[in-house]
Amino acid sequence: MADPSMSSSAPFVEQPVPYASRRSAVYARKYMVASSQPLATHAGVRILEQGGNAADAAVAVAAALNVTEPGSCGVGGDMFCLFYSAKDGTVRPLPYLPRVRP
Repeated sequence: MADPSMSSSAPFVEQPVPYASRRSAVYARKYMVASSQPLATHAGVRILEQGGNAADAAVAVAAALNVTEPGSCGVGGDMFCLFYSAKDGTVRPLPYLPRVRP
């Protein structure tokens, strides 16, 4: 059942996290995009605003990070993903590790 406090008409209520943290809790009504670089995050948000899905947004963020933080992210790097299938309600990992040739 959906949480009524998260409906579009309900105001956000700050709820403390049950553990010590220096970070604040973040809530969203429609979607959330996070990265280490604001321009990359904005690329993901734009994709979602234009009707893309989470996978589309992740690709956009990764592509933008290749430009904005080339020393931290690169084409052909590792990828770890938990994929939720709304069709059958399952979550499965989608790991990608590039093959290393001797």
